[in-house]
Amino acid sequence: MNRRTKSRAICACLGLVCGFTGFSIRLLHLQVTRHDYYSAQARSKQCEREILVARRGLIFDRTGQVLASNQPTKNLVVDGTLLTNSERLADLLVKHLGLDRTKVFQRITQTEQGKRNAPKPYIVVQKNVEVSVAEAIQAELRPAELSSAEIKKQEIRGVSFEDSARRSLPNDSFLSHVLGYVNSQNKGVDGIESGMEADLHGTDGYREIERTRKGTEMVRYRGQEVAARNGNNVSLTIDMGLQMIVEQELDATIKKYHPAGATVIMMEPKTGRILALANRPDYNPNKQKGVPEEFRLNLAVQAQYEPGSTFKIVTIAGVLNEGIVSLDDPVQCENGYWQWCDLRDHHAYATLSVNDVLVHSSNIGVAKLASNLGDDRFYEYIHRFGFGDQTGIALPGEIKGKVFPPYEWSKISITRIPMGHEVTATPIQIATAICVIANGGMLMTPQVIQSVADENGNIVKSYPPSPVRRVISTKTADHVRDALIEVASKKGTAKDAQVPGFVVAGKTGTAQKLVGGRYSNEKSVCSFVGFMPAEDPAFVLLVLIDEPKAPREKSVGGLVAGPVFSRIGERAAAYLGLKPTEPLASDAIIAKRGKTGGNVRTP
Repeated sequence: MNRRTKSRAICACLGLVCGFTGFSIRLLHLQVTRHDYYSAQARSKQCEREILVARRGLIFDRTGQVLASNQPTKNLVVDGTLLTNSERLADLLVKHLGLDRTKVFQRITQTEQGKRNAPKPYIVVQKNVEVSVAEAIQAELRPAELSSAEIKKQEIRGVSFEDSARRSLPNDSFLSHVLGYVNSQNKGVDGIESGMEADLHGTDGYREIERTRKGTEMVRYRGQEVAARNGNNVSLTIDMGLQMIVEQELDATIKKYHPAGATVIMMEPKTGRILALANRPDYNPNKQKGVPEEFRLNLAVQAQYEPGSTFKIVTIAGVLNEGIVSLDDPVQCENGYWQWCDLRDHHAYATLSVNDVLVHSSNIGVAKLASNLGDDRFYEYIHRFGFGDQTGIALPGEIKGKVFPPYEWSKISITRIPMGHEVTATPIQIATAICVIANGGMLMTPQVIQSVADENGNIVKSYPPSPVRRVISTKTADHVRDALIEVASKKGTAKDAQVPGFVVAGKTGTAQKLVGGRYSNEKSVCSFVGFMPAEDPAFVLLVLIDEPKAPREKSVGGLVAGPVFSRIGERAAAYLGLKPTEPLASDAIIAKRGKTGGNVRTP
């Protein structure tokens, strides 16, 4: 071998050595230094993160009856990088889900933004597919009756189903304004679903899975998994037995009077717990499509009305608590017309006792008593009873109502506000205020939540009764109670609110509505709020009917709302197992008082 040939051979060998050395170094770099990076890249092409959806917490009534649960469903998901037979899949989804073919085809063939013609690896085509429908779709993705060659041609790859759930309310519209509903993201909207979202929602988990080219999971290569934390369960103070009674009687009232709206609230006066709450109009949370927005309005906490004569309780309680008068003191009622402030009564009374001012619902009498109390002290008692402030109930959207301070009053406001004009209140405020009389003088926070527990039943939070303040003395509350018993007697304005075998205490309210700045003779809000048994109340019950379609002379609280109280009260007493008392107990209280006497200061 000559010298020149030998040099070439050596160069060639050196070149090969350098080349293989370079390749070896590159291979070591890829396999060692960049191992984790390229492994992750490889996994990302075949692996995906599957979301483990947390179960939304359940909602129960106080007896353990399920009010809101979760119906198992499937989310249909497409991996565009694995998808085959997109045309056939579109036809399949039109067949089983009734989807628009053009829209569904566009959805399953989406490309990633910023990546030209790169199909999306994760497309949620349809949420909350019924399990039976999902199974039917899966059966057609790879038709078993075809030959192997036909299966390979017809089968659809890249389609999977994830476990999911749809919120379900077994009682449909019953209690709709208390419960609320969830949106497409499974988040609460309105009611308890919204107010307790943090407890009910839970936290989703995930697991990393690896699939074959056909989209089948390779279980042996399953990666990291983080379990979902299910939402907590919420127990309400609502009793569905009582709720059923309230809803049925309210429906009967709506059928009879066709009002613009109506609300019924039942509470435990000693604890403030809400036993039943219903509004009309209502809606079915299971079917949200096409529901008018006003139907979702929770009138109990989001609507305000002039309370009318139910507000007279505030004045009577105030003057008695301040020791200005006693129940038997006389009040001059001007024979039905007080010229100084142009105020009339429905009936002409020359003189009434303080007790009978409430029993006969005298506008003039209560106006004179409020004048004795004075603007500032009267305003203080209005707020003591909770008017003009939120009650603190755990339902979203509660409003305060309107109570103007004395410096904004006119000269005759002190004669109008006592009869429930120039002030507005929510139904929950009125019900909470009457609880003050029923429980001996304490203002209680209305409670709708009883407790929160984890999925194993361990109590996480409890909600004991929450007193706000003492409003009046127990003695004063007893005196007002005795007067309210007479309101529901044959002597008073609410004899139709009586419940056979029980003593009822309560107050009627009839408020003319403002229309165009003037009080209408045709439109009114009729109400009755009371409690029973009067001596040891098991519940307070408010019935409020807005604009009942009835003759003018019959559109009053005693005739419209009183009978509803009576029917609900009778059925509720039987449900709760209350023992009837002497039917003449109310007459005994009237007889015990005797004749009126004494004097009262008048303006």
